[in-house]
Amino acid sequence: MSDALDRVIKKVTEEAMKECLSLLNSAEKDAMELLDGEIHDTIAEATEIIESAKRQAELERSRILGMAEVEARNETLAVIENYVNMTIERAMEKLRSAPALPDYKEAMRKLLLESLNAIGSDAKVWTNAEGMHILKELVDEISMSTGLKVYVSDEPIDCIAGLKVSSLDGKVVFDNTVEGRLGRLRPLLRREIAKILTGE
Repeated sequence: MSDALDRVIKKVTEEAMKECLSLLNSAEKDAMELLDGEIHDTIAEATEIIESAKRQAELERSRILGMAEVEARNETLAVIENYVNMTIERAMEKLRSAPALPDYKEAMRKLLLESLNAIGSDAKVWTNAEGMHILKELVDEISMSTGLKVYVSDEPIDCIAGLKVSSLDGKVVFDNTVEGRLGRLRPLLRREIAKILTGE
């Protein structure tokens, strides 16, 4: 009777393992498709903004050429900063509705995993009031999958979307909010807009 019980337990265990692997593979495929879609949309939006900036920049460039060199450089820097701010403001405006999107939970999962990877230790996590319930739903699953202890702060932070993670001692902080991510894009946007304005 013990052998029969062992065989049944083994069979049930094997079936459960197959089902778990199937679910993991499906989830990974879905996540990659979601990520590919987001990348495609972001590139399309960035291209649209850059094309618009090219047209505007060409007009500005023609106007600026008549100025003295120092004045032209100062004006170019101001224009670059203006376009950077406009681009970031447009992106932030579009992302204000992110917490209401159906795939926001998956985005939060990716942001949390990316943040924990950057921190590399047990961590405390903050998000805005709208994302708090999603984050609390993800914490146990993420803790189990990474082996890291993750604690959700009860105090919401002021951000459009995303999250902020710190090591438990507070020495390492990773800002993965929309504002933080867009802030990290500023140098790249400046460089791209500068290339457009200078015709390089």
